[in-house]
Amino acid sequence: MFSKIVIRNVGLLKAFDTPNAPKLAKLTLFYGRNGRGKSTLTSVLRAARDGEAATVLGRQSLGNGGAAPKVALISTGGTINFNNGRWNTRGAPVEVFDTAFITDNVYAGELIELAHDRGLFSIIIGADGVRLAKHLERFNAIAKTCATALKEAEVALADDVPSDMSKEEFFALGPNPDYAKRLDATERALKAVQQADKIAALKALEALPVPELPAGLPAVLASTVAEIDASARRRLLEHFKRFGLDKKGEAWISYGVEHIHDDACPLCGRDDVDAEGMVTLYGQIFGETYKAHLATITTASTELEDVLGEDARTGLAGRIATNADGAAKWAEYVALVTELPEVSELGTHVADAHKGARALLDRKRSSPLDVIEAIDELAEVGRSLGSARELIDKYNAAVEAINEATKKSVAAAPTTETAATLARDNVKKRMARHNPGVQSRVDAFFRAKRRDERARNTRIRIQKALKKANEDAAAHYHQRVNHYLGRFGASFTISKITNSMQGNAGQTDYGLLIKGETVSRGRGRPADAIPTFRNTLSAGDKTTLALAFFLAKLDSDNSLHCKTLVVDDPLSSHDSHRRRETVNAIKDLCGRCLQVIVLSHDEFLLREVERRCVGVPCAAFQIDFDGGDEWSSVSAVDLDKLCRAGHAKMIEEIVAYVDHRQGAADDVVLKVRQVLETHYRRSYTAYFAHDRNLGGIVKDIADEGVAHPCHRDLGRLENCNDATCDKHHGDDAIVLVKRDVDPDGLRVVAADALELIGARRPAAATPVTRPAPAVTALTP
Repeated sequence: MFSKIVIRNVGLLKAFDTPNAPKLAKLTLFYGRNGRGKSTLTSVLRAARDGEAATVLGRQSLGNGGAAPKVALISTGGTINFNNGRWNTRGAPVEVFDTAFITDNVYAGELIELAHDRGLFSIIIGADGVRLAKHLERFNAIAKTCATALKEAEVALADDVPSDMSKEEFFALGPNPDYAKRLDATERALKAVQQADKIAALKALEALPVPELPAGLPAVLASTVAEIDASARRRLLEHFKRFGLDKKGEAWISYGVEHIHDDACPLCGRDDVDAEGMVTLYGQIFGETYKAHLATITTASTELEDVLGEDARTGLAGRIATNADGAAKWAEYVALVTELPEVSELGTHVADAHKGARALLDRKRSSPLDVIEAIDELAEVGRSLGSARELIDKYNAAVEAINEATKKSVAAAPTTETAATLARDNVKKRMARHNPGVQSRVDAFFRAKRRDERARNTRIRIQKALKKANEDAAAHYHQRVNHYLGRFGASFTISKITNSMQGNAGQTDYGLLIKGETVSRGRGRPADAIPTFRNTLSAGDKTTLALAFFLAKLDSDNSLHCKTLVVDDPLSSHDSHRRRETVNAIKDLCGRCLQVIVLSHDEFLLREVERRCVGVPCAAFQIDFDGGDEWSSVSAVDLDKLCRAGHAKMIEEIVAYVDHRQGAADDVVLKVRQVLETHYRRSYTAYFAHDRNLGGIVKDIADEGVAHPCHRDLGRLENCNDATCDKHHGDDAIVLVKRDVDPDGLRVVAADALELIGARRPAAATPVTRPAPAVTALTP
């Protein structure tokens, strides 16, 4: 912890020397108006942290005869000196928040550049992450060199590796006696390419159709005509027997019935034959139903000829001969996996089946009305067909195998002479795998590959470690920054933080979330019409965002208890709520840091910090010009006295009036207005103009409504305004005559005013009756 700071010849700090009594304390406060050297002091402390000399040398005091800068930071751990243009040590335990932090890391005026992304990256991932990033950068270069060497070794093998296999497959090849046969096959394939037109003319073999009996043949044989009753059939048979017609008579009479006209019988040539009754009987038996029955028998006979007849058997024989010829031609170009089986007995089996079925249908045609069961005969026909099917199934299986083999062979065969040559050369490269020259190039490749793998694996390990550090840090900052933005009452949050190593240098990016919409940071100078940080953040928002990042950084610092925290003017453009939260944050840091130094041009802020950090050893100093040369010096100061001016005296007079009725009511009523105006102007600088009167303050609060931080005070402020405005303004010459101030009513109003400005606690206030103000309210 620093106990004394001595600075010579740096900016306005020509002879800056903090007093020995009091020494710098755990909480040290520096008050100074603008242009007194606070930023210079902050820059010196940051330079001590970084061990950086340029900042100190660049701020050398002008008009001082060129005297060299000197710095002595005296602490319990030793003295850090800057002398002869350099620091005696590097890495003072200091963390600094000021405009430089905002400029370098978060936001710089109107422009965000790559440098801001990289600066914030180093903050977010921390010192360990930065070391990992540098380590990764080194191994990126090593990996690049190894990758180049591996590529060169791979190029050297380009003419050795067959084009139809991977390097790994080529490396694993062993001697193979079959390569001679494969080389011969590729030579023949090359020759086949030259006869591609002949191969294109060849057709696939055709499968033989499987012969089947006509559908429902047993049903046809067993069918009859149900409409012909038994007596009619008996009479018909007797008639046939009488005339010796036998079975042929049925077909003969059926034909004759079709030619009966006007009862003239074509069988006997006599008229009126129906008188005998036979013509009528013929019509009953040989009608339309009988004709349909005969047609079914005829159809079955025709189908039988189509599938098993001589033409069908001739077709089978022709297809067998064609397939045999085609297989022989294919065998000239393709190694057939099988041969066509012998099927010479196929015709015999089909002919036997045809003969048996034909005999059964002939019997049916000769006696259509008889039921022909013929179980044995049909079974014999089935056996003949089964033998035929067995031969055909074997034959068709061979046809399918041959067609598949030829199809694959044609598909795999080289389409051009170049491709066929390449296939042949690939076999030659396989045969040369273990030649000494090839083996030496393979060994060189493996050596380069091992080096490349080691470099890449090391880089991957570092990348994983850096990625995890990035993810952990990004998650921490996303959560903590938004936490602090919420505490500060910001109207925006930040989106998920992304860290990357693009270009081997760390970068950080994030966006704003405003009312559910994302606003990018807008690196460079984007168009004005696009929402970015530049046109959506107010000056107070920018400072708040930077402070949130700074506080999040401190949250992740495990060595914070050993460091001095320096905060320079943290409340630029802050409203009262953010002011209070900033003071609370400083109080919290006092318990976590070795030392906290706060510099500000606002003495009231410093007094708030001092009062809020009750119990923390505190020393306050004022930086001001010493003498006519305007060189800054430092001296101890009492912040209460520094802040106690006319405003404090007026408060004391109001307290005396409320508690002891001391003072004139006409004087006190004006002081009530003045202390209220002073308090609200100072405490809420972001909401009230510096010269806003009480009536205007009340109106501003009422106009903004509940969103205004002072809305809770509106009723009591209106009461104070109404009760005091008559003495503040002149008489209304037309409406009414002004009345004097009621002393009792004024005590109530004055007590309210003291509570509103925080000069009196409500519980400690003297109980007074609160009658309605006696002064008639006028518009201020």
